[in-house]
Amino acid sequence: MTDAKALHRDLMKALLTALPRTVYRDIRRVVTLAWAVVGLCLTRTVRLSAWAEVVDGHAQYAASRVRRFARWLHHAAIDPMTWYPPVLKATLRDWTPNSRVFVALDTTVLAPFVLIRASLVYRGRAIPLAWKALRHASAMVSFDAYQGVLDHVRALLPTGSQVILLADRGFLHEQLIRYAQQHHWHFRIRMPGNTLVQVRHHPPRAVEQLRPASGHAHFYHNVAIFGTALSAYPNNPAARKAISAQAKCRKAR
Repeated sequence: MTDAKALHRDLMKALLTALPRTVYRDIRRVVTLAWAVVGLCLTRTVRLSAWAEVVDGHAQYAASRVRRFARWLHHAAIDPMTWYPPVLKATLRDWTPNSRVFVALDTTVLAPFVLIRASLVYRGRAIPLAWKALRHASAMVSFDAYQGVLDHVRALLPTGSQVILLADRGFLHEQLIRYAQQHHWHFRIRMPGNTLVQVRHHPPRAVEQLRPASGHAHFYHNVAIFGTALSAYPNNPAARKAISAQAKCRKAR
C-alpha cells in the first residue's frame, strides 16, 4: 500500500467517526475531502493539479481529478461552518479538564478584506478554532468586530480549560482585557510603546520608559494600564494563584 493510500484510509476512519451522516449525506464527499487532505499533506501546496497527482482512483486523466476537487470546493453542501465543528470537537475530546490551552488571536490582511482568526496552539502549530472575514482597511480591528470569534471559542473549548490568550498589540483593547477577566482567561498581549502603565506606588509611565536593556527582561506585578486604573491582574483568587499577570516590557517594534 502506498503512503497516499494508507493516509487516505486512516483519514477516512477518523472522519467517518467524527462527522455525523447528517453532515456529509453522501460518503463520496468524505472520500474527496480525505483525498484533498492527503494531497495537501504530501504536496504541501494548495494547487489542485498537485493534489490530483496523488489521488488513487478510476479517473484516467489528471484534469478529471482536478475537476473533481473543484466541484467539491464549490459544492453548496460543503459548508465549513457545518463540517468543521464536529471534527474539531472530536479532536478536543482528549483535552482533560483544567488542562492549559493556549489560544492565539491574530489577523491576516487580504486587501480589501481582513481575516480575524483564533487558533489553538499545539506542538508548534496553529489549529483554527473560529474565524471571521470582513471588509476592512487594516489589521487594526475593534473589539466588537471579533467578540463573536471569542464567544465561539468559549463554546468549543472543553469546560474547565485554563485558557491563555495570546495576542499582538493590535488587540490591546480595554474591552478584551475585561472580557478575559470576566471569563477567567489569562492573557499575554503585546503593548505599543506609548501604552500607559502604572506600577503600584509610582506615577503612570509609557511602557517604552520601562523597557530594560537589550537581552534583559523586567516583570511587573499588580499593574494598571491605559491610565484608567484597569488592572491587568486576574480578578479571581484561583487565577491569581495559578498565573500572575506580568507586563514584559520590550522595545516597541
